[in-house]
Parts: sequence; structure tokens; C-alpha cells
Amino acid sequence: MKILLSAIPFDNGKSGISVYIREVVHALEQAGHDLTLIVEDDGAKEFERFDLIRIKKRRAVFSMLYSLFILPLRINWKKYDFCMLLAANRRVFCRYPIFTIAVVHDLSQYHVPVKYDRFRMFYIQKILPHFVRKAQKIVAISESTRKDLMQYWHIPEEKISVVYNGFTPPEKVAAEKKKQILYISRIEHPGKNHLNLLKAFEHLPEELRKEYTLVMPGASWNGAEVVWDYAKNSPCAEQFQFTGFLEWNKLPALYAESTMYIFPSRFEGFGLSLLEAMAAGLPCACSNNSSLGELGNGAAELFEPDSVASISEAMKKILSDPAYQRELAAKGKVRAAQFSWKKTAEELVKIYNRKTVTVFGVPYFTGTMEEALAQVESLVKSKQNHHVAFINAHCLNIAYKDEAYKQVLNCCQAVFADGIGAKLGAKMLGYRVEENVNGTDMFPLLAQKPCRIYLLGGSPEVAKKALANARALKGKADFTGCADGFCKEKSEEDVLKELQSQKPDIVLVAMGVPRQEMWIREHLNELPGCVAIGVGGLLDFVSGRIPRAPIWMRKCNMEWCYRLYNEPVRLFKRYIIGNPLFVARVLLYKLRRKK
Repeated sequence: MKILLSAIPFDNGKSGISVYIREVVHALEQAGHDLTLIVEDDGAKEFERFDLIRIKKRRAVFSMLYSLFILPLRINWKKYDFCMLLAANRRVFCRYPIFTIAVVHDLSQYHVPVKYDRFRMFYIQKILPHFVRKAQKIVAISESTRKDLMQYWHIPEEKISVVYNGFTPPEKVAAEKKKQILYISRIEHPGKNHLNLLKAFEHLPEELRKEYTLVMPGASWNGAEVVWDYAKNSPCAEQFQFTGFLEWNKLPALYAESTMYIFPSRFEGFGLSLLEAMAAGLPCACSNNSSLGELGNGAAELFEPDSVASISEAMKKILSDPAYQRELAAKGKVRAAQFSWKKTAEELVKIYNRKTVTVFGVPYFTGTMEEALAQVESLVKSKQNHHVAFINAHCLNIAYKDEAYKQVLNCCQAVFADGIGAKLGAKMLGYRVEENVNGTDMFPLLAQKPCRIYLLGGSPEVAKKALANARALKGKADFTGCADGFCKEKSEEDVLKELQSQKPDIVLVAMGVPRQEMWIREHLNELPGCVAIGVGGLLDFVSGRIPRAPIWMRKCNMEWCYRLYNEPVRLFKRYIIGNPLFVARVLLYKLRRKK
């Protein structure tokens, strides 16, 4: 698969986001995907083995604006299957011509308001949400981030997928244990909460203060001087060690020689070092908020990060009880084993393969005809019973009122967007339907596949004529038989017996909406391991009873006008009343969802 990845900003490889970018890229590479990376100067050397779209490293404000408005114009979007923005809480595009997954790591600025200057806060709170919302799918790296995206950026719940980070377990190295407490983080105040950690250490019993050292590797960041000044003037100054930034290959030894790991951050989108410490066998303590509370719950000692007493008590509890240390170490290893970068990369690609939007509680596919056809073929090869449906604005209007029909659609293995209504509804909710996937256009493509197809629906004359015309296509498909949808020539029992005898791979059920879906759901278990597809008026078109619109009208999404012209009485209510009603309902649905 050809994937375009935005690997900016890379932060010179010294931040949690840079680790995420590096590891996801590596995992996708290992999976055999064809990658093109968008990089600034500080990431070019790291990823020189890939095709690169290089951007000059600029000051933050210019980098933000360049990525937003200029960069999308430089990209030949047609070369790629889909795009991933690996740090969408930092850099986004103003437009997404192809399916795009925007990964948001955290919205910590809402929890630590003094983290950035006024311009960056304006950019994060006013500009980013608007353009992130335009992406077809948004990934939160934790449940905490998902909730923040809904609360602060007002992103619909169904548009967000939670895909946890992976991590690379540190190498097992032989090292003599030292009496030291470890916290790996950039030195940033107040976000990383070093000050409260230092104060909590000072509140430890005297015997523990004299016995243990607090080791804090990390590059200096905003507010670092506040932490250093406090540490320098502390009565425990000799017990504090700031090593500066350490390369990854030096961390395994540091984990191996430490007694415990502590993570007191006020807010984290994920917290990779917590999992690394768990995998290394260290008993861990961490904040009870944000993603740290998710990762640590049941596997680490949790504390309130704003309470010096709570942090101190957590350290004391672990350091004073060897049995509790062993218990936490064992639980931590089990928790860490649940995460890997390979799993993260696989889940990200699965999001592209799913490509769905939910309207009125009905999820449907937003991809191309080729991808939809591949899904049907996959279902056929499984040799199991499956239900596939096509939906348009009329179907969604019915689902809006008919709960039973909606539940049937939700049980389908695939639901495809048929027509301008489904496309417009998705667009109004911030999604993009790539192609009109309708049964009439899919039919000749199915006819070229080596499968057995049975036609069920229409009047007896229509069914027979459709079967004759289908066989005249001379494709690879074997059209095994037909029956009308009114049970005039064959009873329902006889039709089911015929299907069980012929064992078709696909049954095309053309009884109209919602009758055909209800019929399929009722009889699906009686069908002989086939894919039953509700196809509405397909047999009327195949039989020639109703002509299709000219190709130019289909390409302009105006086929409904042609159908209304040919059947004004029958379709007046559906199109003239139904279409405006559908638009109004989508607007109301969007408003309710925001609330």
C-alpha cells in the first residue's frame, strides 16, 4: 500500500512525538508498505532511505502556516492510497484530497494552560480544531485524548478511533542495582511536574532520603530553570541528578540499575517511558490522571500529581516494601506485553481499510468501487452467510424513523454509499465519500468474477428477462437461476429450497427498501453459505424495463433527476420531499451530536 506520512515536526528526535513517528514508520516499513515521508531538515537524515518531500526547517509560526496552506499544493495526491498526519496536534493541512488519518497525541494545553505562548494557544485552540475536523478519520492515542477531542474540539465520537502507542522494550542488560528512583522526561515546568517530585522526595523519611538518589534524565525545555534553581537550593540537592538528554541505547542500563520508576506528570497523551519501565521489571508509580491513569491502573501505584504528600506516600510505600515491589513489577510486565508498535501500525492501516461514516446511527463505507468489490469478494471466499446493503438518502430517511431497519443495517457485514445523498450527508459531517458505490455499477463487475449468482426480485417477467440479459454478458459468473420477489410463480419455501440446492455464492435480492433487508435478515441462516446483497431496483435496469441515465449525468451525480423524469409520480415524494428532508435531518443530527 502506498502511504504518505507527515513526519513533522520531528523535534530533532528528542520528544515523545519523534519516537512515535520513528517507530510507526519503522513498523509500517516492516509490514511492506511503500512509504513517502514529508520531513523537515531535522528528520531528513533519519529517514533518508525513503522517498522524501523535504521542507526547510522554519520557525514554528512559519512552519505551521506553510504546512497548513502551501504544502498541500506541492503534493501529487494521486500517487498515494491514503495519508497519515502523525502529529496532527502540531501540524495539519487545509485540505485532504485523499483519505487522511490525523493522529492527535494530546491536548495538554487545556490542562496546563501556561504551557505555550498566546500565539500557539490561539493556533491550538482556534485553528487546529477546524482543520483536524476535516480529516476523514482522527486517531487518539489514548482514551483520555479521545475524551478531550470530544470535549474541547467538539469532534464527533464516531469519527475518533483510539489506537494506543506501542513501545520498544529496553534490552535486558546486566547491571548492579543502585538505590535510585528514576524519572525520564524533558525538564519542563510546570507540565512535567518536576518541582512537586523534588518536594515529595524532600518529604520522604530521613532514612530513605539519605539512602536513595532521584535521577532525572531529559533535555531542557520551557521552564527548566525553575526546576534547576529549586533543586540547587534544596536540602537534598546532593540526591538529585540531572543527566541531560540520553540516547535510547543508554536507557536500558539506567532502567536495570534503578529501584523504582516514577511518572508525576500533570498530563500525558501517553507516557512511553512508563511502559518501558514496566517491561524492564521496575515497580512503577504514576499520576492518576490522563493516559497515565489508564496505563497504570492495576499495574502501578497511582497518586495525585498536584499533591506533594500523595507523591511522597507512593514512593515511600514502594521503597519500604520489597514484596509490594515484586507484585508491581510482575503486574507491570503483564501490562507492558499488551502494547507493540507492530500492533499500532496494523490498527492504523485497518482504519483506512474500514473507511466508514455514521449518519443517523448507520455506518457505511466511504471508499472506492474497487475497494468495495474487494470486500464482497472476500466475503464470498469465506463461504459463510453475509448480508451486504446499499444505502442512499431514501434509505437513511427510513432508518431515521425505523429502528428495526436501522438495526438490520448495523448487522450487515458491509454497507455501501449509493448516490449523491449519502455522499452529501457524509460531507456535511466532515467526511469524504470517494466514489459512488451502487449496485447497478457493481453488477457488471460481479459478472466478470468466477462465482455463482442467483437473482431474486421484481415481477416474474422482469426476473426472467434480467436473468437472460445477465447470461448474455458472457462474463465469468454463472447465473444459476431466478425467482420473482412477489412469490407468484414460486413460493417462498420453494425459493429457499432452490437456493439450498443450487448453493450460489451471491444472491441479489431486489425487493425494494426496507423489505429486502428485512427478508435477508429473516432468512439469512437458511441460505447456503452465500453473500446476500440488497440491490433495490437493479433487476429493472438489468432487464431493460427502466433505462439508466446517460453516463454524463451519472458522473455529475444527477442520475436521480433522470429517474424522477422517467417516474415522476412514484419518485416525487422520495426526491422532491425526501431529499430536502434528509438534508434538514443531517443538519439536526450534526447539531445534536455537537451538543
